Amino acid sequence: MRRNELDEMQLQKRNKIGNQAFMLLSYLLLIDIGLYGLGFRWLNYPTNVWVIMLGCMTYYMIRVIWQNSYVGPQQSSKRITKKTRYLTGAVGFVAGVTAFIFQKYFIFIKASAPNGDDNNSLILLVCSVVMLIIIAGVSFISKRQNKDDNNPL
Repeated sequence: MRRNELDEMQLQKRNKIGNQAFMLLSYLLLIDIGLYGLGFRWLNYPTNVWVIMLGCMTYYMIRVIWQNSYVGPQQSSKRITKKTRYLTGAVGFVAGVTAFIFQKYFIFIKASAPNGDDNNSLILLVCSVVMLIIIAGVSFISKRQNKDDNNPL
């Protein structure tokens, strides 16, 4: 068995949660399409689909983390090797050099909205940050609970 493989129970839980998240996504998209057909528009077209998808993915991640089905059991603690450090440094260096070289091409590119009051990018940014904070909180709580369960008093 590899280090990060999930056991059978974890796989069943993850698949069950994935099926529920997919069904939730389908129903929410159908409701959104129906409301759009009735004339109710809560967000512009691509943003409404992205917000629904982000919500369903957050639901999936929270449930999977909460059920301890995200990663398999660790056999030993992993340490960062020299090879990983060098590779990370090389990637950072290449990214920095690339950003420095191409910065003159990206300074003058202006983002333009089709109409003046389009806040879709801000809505997506706020939703993404909120969902990531929620997932991080659930992950932290789950790890803390697991740590407390392993220490018998």
